[in-house]
Amino acid sequence: MEWRWKNKDKYIELGEKFVIAPPWAETEREKITFVKGVSFGTGAHETNVSCIKFLEKVPLENATVLDIGIGSGILSIAALKLGADKAVGFDIDEKAVEECVENGKLNNVKNLECFCADSMEKVEGSFDVILANIFADIIVFMKNDINKHIKNKGYLLLSGVVWEENYTVRAAFEKLGFKTLKNEFLKDYSTILLQKIG
Repeated sequence: MEWRWKNKDKYIELGEKFVIAPPWAETEREKITFVKGVSFGTGAHETNVSCIKFLEKVPLENATVLDIGIGSGILSIAALKLGADKAVGFDIDEKAVEECVENGKLNNVKNLECFCADSMEKVEGSFDVILANIFADIIVFMKNDINKHIKNKGYLLLSGVVWEENYTVRAAFEKLGFKTLKNEFLKDYSTILLQKIG
Protein backbone atom coordinates (compact mmCIF):
# COMPACT_ATOMS: atom_id res chain seq x y z
CA MET A 1 0.00 0.00 0.00
CA GLU A 2 1.32 3.45 -0.92
CA TRP A 3 0.75 6.46 1.33
CA ARG A 4 -0.52 9.80 0.12
CA TRP A 5 2.42 11.74 1.44
CA LYS A 6 5.12 13.73 -0.36
CA ASN A 7 7.07 15.29 2.49
CA LYS A 8 7.68 12.90 5.37
CA ASP A 9 8.68 15.76 7.68
CA LYS A 10 5.76 18.12 7.01
CA TYR A 11 2.58 17.50 9.00
CA ILE A 12 -0.65 19.50 8.76
CA GLU A 13 -2.36 20.53 11.98
CA LEU A 14 -6.16 20.67 11.81
CA GLY A 15 -8.25 22.41 14.45
CA GLU A 16 -7.22 21.74 18.02
CA LYS A 17 -7.17 17.95 17.98
CA PHE A 18 -5.95 16.58 14.64
CA VAL A 19 -2.83 16.33 12.55
CA ILE A 20 -2.51 14.96 9.01
CA ALA A 21 0.56 12.76 9.02
CA PRO A 22 1.92 9.53 7.52
CA PRO A 23 1.29 6.21 9.29
CA TRP A 24 4.78 6.00 10.76
CA ALA A 25 4.63 9.43 12.44
CA GLU A 26 4.46 9.69 16.21
CA THR A 27 2.24 12.64 17.08
CA GLU A 28 0.68 14.12 20.20
CA ARG A 29 -2.53 14.99 18.33
CA GLU A 30 -5.02 12.50 16.91
CA LYS A 31 -3.59 11.42 13.56
CA ILE A 32 -5.38 11.11 10.22
CA THR A 33 -3.55 9.64 7.24
CA PHE A 34 -4.45 8.68 3.65
CA VAL A 35 -3.65 6.10 1.01
CA LYS A 36 -2.18 7.40 -2.22
CA GLY A 37 -4.92 8.64 -4.53
CA VAL A 38 -6.61 11.59 -6.17
CA SER A 39 -9.84 12.08 -4.20
CA PHE A 40 -10.48 15.46 -2.60
CA GLY A 41 -9.66 15.94 1.07
CA THR A 42 -6.07 15.86 2.32
CA GLY A 43 -6.38 18.51 5.01
CA ALA A 44 -4.46 21.15 3.08
CA HIS A 45 -7.45 22.89 1.48
CA GLU A 46 -9.00 25.80 3.38
CA THR A 47 -12.44 24.18 3.37
CA ASN A 48 -11.06 21.01 5.01
CA VAL A 49 -9.35 23.09 7.68
CA SER A 50 -12.50 25.12 8.36
CA CYS A 51 -14.81 22.08 8.44
CA ILE A 52 -12.61 20.22 10.93
CA LYS A 53 -12.53 23.30 13.15
CA PHE A 54 -16.33 23.52 13.06
CA LEU A 55 -16.74 19.76 13.59
CA GLU A 56 -14.80 19.97 16.83
CA LYS A 57 -17.53 22.26 18.19
CA VAL A 58 -20.47 20.06 17.16
CA PRO A 59 -21.80 17.49 19.69
CA LEU A 60 -20.79 14.23 18.01
CA GLU A 61 -20.88 11.71 20.84
CA ASN A 62 -22.96 8.72 19.59
CA ALA A 63 -24.13 10.80 16.61
CA THR A 64 -25.02 9.52 13.15
CA VAL A 65 -23.36 11.41 10.29
CA LEU A 66 -24.12 11.74 6.58
CA ASP A 67 -21.27 12.97 4.37
CA ILE A 68 -22.37 14.21 0.93
CA GLY A 69 -19.45 14.09 -1.51
CA ILE A 70 -17.29 12.12 0.88
CA GLY A 71 -14.08 12.22 -1.19
CA SER A 72 -11.14 10.86 0.81
CA GLY A 73 -13.39 10.48 3.85
CA ILE A 74 -11.49 13.06 5.89
CA LEU A 75 -14.58 14.65 7.48
CA SER A 76 -16.28 11.35 8.28
CA ILE A 77 -13.07 9.93 9.72
CA ALA A 78 -12.65 13.02 11.90
CA ALA A 79 -16.29 12.80 13.02
CA LEU A 80 -15.87 9.16 14.03
CA LYS A 81 -12.67 9.95 15.91
CA LEU A 82 -14.60 12.73 17.70
CA GLY A 83 -17.16 10.24 18.97
CA ALA A 84 -19.74 9.74 16.23
CA ASP A 85 -21.34 6.30 16.26
CA LYS A 86 -21.71 5.90 12.49
CA ALA A 87 -20.82 7.80 9.31
CA VAL A 88 -22.41 7.20 5.92
CA GLY A 89 -21.11 8.93 2.83
CA PHE A 90 -21.38 8.89 -0.92
CA ASP A 91 -19.55 10.35 -3.91
CA ILE A 92 -20.06 10.41 -7.66
CA ASP A 93 -16.48 9.18 -8.16
CA GLU A 94 -16.13 5.43 -7.73
CA LYS A 95 -12.38 5.80 -7.19
CA ALA A 96 -13.02 8.22 -4.31
CA VAL A 97 -15.31 5.67 -2.69
CA GLU A 98 -12.62 2.99 -2.96
CA GLU A 99 -10.07 5.34 -1.42
CA CYS A 100 -12.50 6.30 1.35
CA VAL A 101 -12.94 2.65 2.32
CA GLU A 102 -9.16 2.16 2.41
CA ASN A 103 -8.67 5.35 4.41
CA GLY A 104 -11.24 4.17 6.94
CA LYS A 105 -9.27 0.96 7.43
CA LEU A 106 -5.98 2.83 7.59
CA ASN A 107 -7.31 5.10 10.33
CA ASN A 108 -8.89 2.24 12.30
CA VAL A 109 -12.37 3.74 12.37
CA LYS A 110 -15.44 1.55 12.59
CA ASN A 111 -18.92 2.06 11.14
CA LEU A 112 -17.81 4.04 8.07
CA GLU A 113 -20.03 3.24 5.10
CA CYS A 114 -19.22 4.63 1.63
CA PHE A 115 -21.05 4.13 -1.65
CA CYS A 116 -21.14 5.56 -5.16
CA ALA A 117 -24.12 7.77 -6.06
CA ASP A 118 -24.95 11.11 -7.67
CA SER A 119 -27.98 11.84 -5.51
CA MET A 120 -29.46 11.09 -2.09
CA GLU A 121 -31.89 8.54 -3.52
CA LYS A 122 -30.05 5.62 -1.87
CA VAL A 123 -29.76 7.33 1.52
CA GLU A 124 -31.90 5.78 4.25
CA GLY A 125 -32.81 7.06 7.69
CA SER A 126 -32.18 10.35 9.43
CA PHE A 127 -28.97 11.83 10.79
CA ASP A 128 -27.80 14.00 13.66
CA VAL A 129 -25.19 15.70 11.49
CA ILE A 130 -25.00 16.20 7.72
CA LEU A 131 -21.79 17.35 6.02
CA ALA A 132 -21.37 18.69 2.49
CA ASN A 133 -18.11 20.20 1.28
CA ILE A 134 -19.19 20.56 -2.35
CA PHE A 135 -20.33 23.25 -4.79
CA ALA A 136 -23.10 25.62 -3.72
CA ASP A 137 -25.44 24.84 -6.63
CA ILE A 138 -25.41 21.12 -5.73
CA ILE A 139 -26.05 21.92 -2.07
CA VAL A 140 -29.06 24.07 -2.95
CA PHE A 141 -30.33 21.47 -5.43
CA MET A 142 -30.27 18.85 -2.65
CA LYS A 143 -31.80 21.09 0.04
CA ASN A 144 -35.13 19.25 0.24
CA ASP A 145 -33.45 15.85 0.47
CA ILE A 146 -31.08 17.18 3.12
CA ASN A 147 -34.03 18.55 5.06
CA LYS A 148 -35.77 15.18 4.78
CA HIS A 149 -32.82 13.26 6.22
CA ILE A 150 -31.73 15.54 9.06
CA LYS A 151 -33.13 15.12 12.55
CA ASN A 152 -34.80 17.97 14.39
CA LYS A 153 -32.08 19.92 16.21
CA GLY A 154 -29.58 18.29 13.84
CA TYR A 155 -26.51 20.11 12.58
CA LEU A 156 -25.73 20.91 8.94
CA LEU A 157 -22.13 21.78 8.06
CA LEU A 158 -21.62 23.20 4.57
CA SER A 159 -18.48 24.34 2.77
CA GLY A 160 -17.13 24.71 -0.75
CA VAL A 161 -19.42 27.75 -1.01
CA VAL A 162 -17.80 30.74 -2.72
CA TRP A 163 -18.40 34.13 -1.13
CA GLU A 164 -20.86 35.26 -3.79
CA GLU A 165 -23.16 32.29 -3.14
CA ASN A 166 -22.99 32.33 0.66
CA TYR A 167 -26.20 34.28 1.21
CA THR A 168 -28.12 32.20 -1.34
CA VAL A 169 -27.16 28.96 0.41
CA ARG A 170 -27.98 30.26 3.88
CA ALA A 171 -31.30 31.69 2.75
CA ALA A 172 -32.31 28.43 1.07
CA PHE A 173 -31.96 26.51 4.34
CA GLU A 174 -33.28 29.23 6.60
CA LYS A 175 -36.54 29.05 4.62
CA LEU A 176 -36.69 25.35 5.53
CA GLY A 177 -36.40 26.01 9.26
CA PHE A 178 -32.64 26.08 9.77
CA LYS A 179 -30.83 28.63 11.89
CA THR A 180 -27.34 29.82 10.96
CA LEU A 181 -25.06 29.29 13.96
CA LYS A 182 -21.75 30.23 12.41
CA ASN A 183 -20.64 31.65 9.08
CA GLU A 184 -16.95 31.88 8.23
CA PHE A 185 -15.50 33.55 5.13
CA LEU A 186 -12.20 32.04 4.01
CA LYS A 187 -9.83 33.21 1.28
CA ASP A 188 -11.96 31.94 -1.60
CA TYR A 189 -14.74 29.92 0.00
CA SER A 190 -16.97 29.98 3.07
CA THR A 191 -18.15 27.50 5.68
CA ILE A 192 -21.62 27.57 7.22
CA LEU A 193 -22.90 25.75 10.30
CA LEU A 194 -26.69 25.56 10.65
CA GLN A 195 -29.11 23.78 12.95
CA LYS A 196 -32.56 22.42 12.13
CA ILE A 197 -34.95 24.12 14.54
CA GLY A 198 -38.37 23.73 12.96
